[in-house]
Amino acid sequence: MTKPIDRAEMKAQTRKLLQTAQVSPKGMTALYCACLFLLSLLEALIPGPELVSTFLSILTTLAEWILAAGFALYCMDIRRRERSEYAVLFDGFSFAGKIILLSIVQYIFVFLWTLLFIVPGIVAAYRYRFAILNLCENPEIGVMEAINMSKAQTAGFKWQLFVLDLSFIGWALLASLTLGILNIWLLPYIAQSNIAFFQEIKKAKGIGFFP
Repeated sequence: MTKPIDRAEMKAQTRKLLQTAQVSPKGMTALYCACLFLLSLLEALIPGPELVSTFLSILTTLAEWILAAGFALYCMDIRRRERSEYAVLFDGFSFAGKIILLSIVQYIFVFLWTLLFIVPGIVAAYRYRFAILNLCENPEIGVMEAINMSKAQTAGFKWQLFVLDLSFIGWALLASLTLGILNIWLLPYIAQSNIAFFQEIKKAKGIGFFP
């Protein structure tokens, strides 16, 4: 039986950790959100035939995946108490091929499980949750290695991860009432809490990359 992770203590430590960041989490999140907004604006404003629109939609989705990895890299630097410049948001482009391939493989796996029923699809999403974090910590590993590590890491911890997500629902609802402005504070808090959970699970299982 897996030992429960103290979620309240972990989140309290995460809030303190965010205050020590040498580059503002609010500033980095604002830059990240601005990039996502510009991508969506670009997709909406550029006219063209359906084929062009589809191609542009694919490109913006790929860019969003890569930027999400860059944001994860920034959050990992905070966890390691390292200085992380704003440019790190774009570091995912240095291993963009693996990020894209990993995201596609994950999507296919989750989709196939969802065909059986919604619940298996949700379980699969939690099973592969840490694959991108494994890849961000060690871009040298293969896509399937990152996925298999995530499967091993999350075994026995999926329910705790689900409860962690539930604990942010109130904040997410509040953010929607502020037209997303609260996300500048909320997104780094959620991301850091997720990474903290990831690190605790790695220590408990002894599985993963330990920089």
